[in-house]
Amino acid sequence: MCIVVAFAPAFKDHDTRSMTIWFIVIIVAFAIIFAINSSIHSYLVVKYAKADKLAVSVGFYYMSNALGRLFGTIGSGVLYTYVGEYINDKAGTNATAGFAACFLAGTLSSLLAALITIKIDDNDGGLKCGSRITIVEAKTESTTDEV
Repeated sequence: MCIVVAFAPAFKDHDTRSMTIWFIVIIVAFAIIFAINSSIHSYLVVKYAKADKLAVSVGFYYMSNALGRLFGTIGSGVLYTYVGEYINDKAGTNATAGFAACFLAGTLSSLLAALITIKIDDNDGGLKCGSRITIVEAKTESTTDEV
């Protein structure tokens, strides 16, 4: 979305109809990805939580999620407000550049999170999507007979 907002003719020409269509398409795509990602996160929190610490683990997850949303909201507000060329007292700064900066910051944050999670090596139980689709195969222990 950052690339679209920064370079698409619709945003450069301020074509409201095309901009609206772009926003709807991107928001729907984001919502689908977010819903899938959110359900996987919830599953993993419950999977990794110890039985006697389940409520604490789930509470910590939601607290961390809320804190991330707070900092994300504040950060995107600062980016939106201060990035871009100053136009005048009534208009403020260029909103298109502010939007692009917000989307870029979100993309970089997601990439950082992905890089961090790549380091997690836990395929013992696998990861299934329903009863038929396996996203990550469960590790199987190979048995070797030593003589």
